[in-house]
Amino acid sequence: MTEEVLISVRGLHTLNTAQDEEIEVISAGRYYFRNGKHYLFYDEQVEDEGETVSNRIILQDGRMELEKKGSVNVKMVFVRDEKTESWYNTPFGEMLVGVEVTGMQVTQQEDLLETDITYRLELNYEHVADCHICIRVMAKGSGLFSLR
Repeated sequence: MTEEVLISVRGLHTLNTAQDEEIEVISAGRYYFRNGKHYLFYDEQVEDEGETVSNRIILQDGRMELEKKGSVNVKMVFVRDEKTESWYNTPFGEMLVGVEVTGMQVTQQEDLLETDITYRLELNYEHVADCHICIRVMAKGSGLFSLR
C-alpha cells in the first residue's frame, strides 16, 4: 500500500429510539505500516463549525485505537470481545464513552485495507446504540474508490 490513501469511514448507529443514524467521512490521508501496526492519519471537517479534527487510527491484531484532536478530543480503544471506556471531550462538556466490541474483522489486500467493527455504545454508563463502523483504506490512484 502506498503512503497516499483515500479513507472512507462509514458508521451506522441503531439508536434506542429505533432510528438509524448513518454517517460517512471520506478524506485523503496517509498510511504507514510499522512494527506490525497499520497507521492512518486524516483530517475531517466538523459540520456547521468549519473546524478541523485530526484523526489517527492504529490497527493491530484485534485492536483499533482511534484518537481525535481538535474541537473534540478522545482516544477510543476497540478490542475484540472486550469493553473499554474513555473520556470524550466536546465543546459542550465531557462524556464517559463505553465501547463493547462484539465483532471485528480486518481484511488486507495489496491496495486495500478494510476494517469492520460491530459494538455497543454507552454514554455515561447508559446504552445508547448498537453500532457498526467500516473503514476502507484505498491506495490513491488504485481505482478502488467508489461511492456506495
